[in-house]
Amino acid sequence: MNKRYFLICSALLLACCILTSCKEEKAPAPQVKWETKVLQPESKVYNMSFPATTSGTTEIKVYPQVEGIITAKKFTTGTKVNKDQTVYIIDPTEYQLSVKAAEANLSVAKARLETTKLQYESNQELYNKKIISDYVLKTSLNDYNSAKASVLQAEAQLNIARTNLGYCNVTAPVDGYVDANGFDEGDMATRSNYLCTVSDNSLVDADFSFTETQLLDMIKRFKLRIGRKGMEGPNGKFIGDAMPHLQIKLKDGSIYKNEGVVTKIEAIVNPTTGTVLCTGEFANPDGVLRSGMSANVIIPITMDSVLCVPQTAAVRLQDQMMFYRIKDDGTVEGIICKVFPSNDGKEYYITEGLNAGDEVVTNGVRKLSNGTKVR
Repeated sequence: MNKRYFLICSALLLACCILTSCKEEKAPAPQVKWETKVLQPESKVYNMSFPATTSGTTEIKVYPQVEGIITAKKFTTGTKVNKDQTVYIIDPTEYQLSVKAAEANLSVAKARLETTKLQYESNQELYNKKIISDYVLKTSLNDYNSAKASVLQAEAQLNIARTNLGYCNVTAPVDGYVDANGFDEGDMATRSNYLCTVSDNSLVDADFSFTETQLLDMIKRFKLRIGRKGMEGPNGKFIGDAMPHLQIKLKDGSIYKNEGVVTKIEAIVNPTTGTVLCTGEFANPDGVLRSGMSANVIIPITMDSVLCVPQTAAVRLQDQMMFYRIKDDGTVEGIICKVFPSNDGKEYYITEGLNAGDEVVTNGVRKLSNGTKVR
C-alpha cells in the first residue's frame, strides 16, 4: 500500500513539473519598443552665451588739481553722486594764504598804478608848458604802463590762487556712481594718483569676446565687413542694426529687462588669446546694472534648416557623439556626428553626419550595436 501511494505521488509531481515547463516555454519573450525619429529640417533659435563684464559708458577717474592732506571724504563707495557734488576736501590752509598774499600784491600793484598815473598826468601838464623834457614825460608814461601791467599780473595771480583754493573741493565731473581708489581722510592727495572713479551708468557697456571661429560665423551670417571704424554691417550699416538685439543674464540667473545692441567688434584678432573683443550697450534707467558686474551676454541666432534629435538618442564616445541610423533592412548602424546642444538641454542640433530623411533610434540606445535589428 505504501509503495503504491509513493508511486502515485511521484507520478503527480512529475506531471506538475512537465506542465510548469511547458507553460514557461510558451511565455513570449519581452520585446523592446524602439522609438525613432525621421529627421526633417527645422527652424530654431539658438542662444549663444558669452561671459561679460559691465562698465559705465562714461567712466571718469577723478584726479586732484592741487596737492595736500585730505581732510574729508564726502561719499560712501557705490553711492550715487551728482555732477559738481563734493567728494573730497583737501586741506585749504596753504591755498587760503596764497589767496591773501595775492590780494595783498594786487593792492600794492593798484597803489603803484595810481601813483604812476598821477605822475604821468602831472608831467603831461608840465610838458605842455615846456617845463620838462620829452624824455621825462616818456619815462613817466613807461612807468604808468608798467604799473598797469603789474596790476594785470597781480590779478592773474589772484585768480590762480582762488582757483587753486576752489580745487580743494574735489567734485564729481558727471552724475553717476562713485568708487574710491583707497584714499581716505589723512591721506596725501597728489596729482599723479586718482582719488576715485565716477561712472555714469545710464548706459552700460558689456564687454565680451568671440573666438576666431565664432567671428567668422558672424561675418558670414550677418554679412559683416571691416569699415573705417571697425566691423560694420552691409552697405556701411551700423553693426547694431545688422545683428540681433542682445540680452544680458545676471549672476542670479535673471534676464535683464532691457535689450542691448552690439556697438563694436574689434577688427583684429588677439594673437595670444585667439579672441576678438566685442561691446554691447544696454540702457540702464533704473540703475540695476553697475560697473564691474559679471554677467553673460546672449546673442539669439536664428538657424534655418537645422536637424534636431533628442539628447536621449546620443551615445557619447569620449569627445564624439554617435547616433544609430536605421538601415533599409531594419538594422542599425552607428554614425559619428558633430553637434551642439539646444538652449533647453533637451536636443542636439546636427551640423555634420546625418541628413534630412534619416531615421534614428531615440531610446534605449545603450542596448544597441551595429547590426541590431529594430524592426
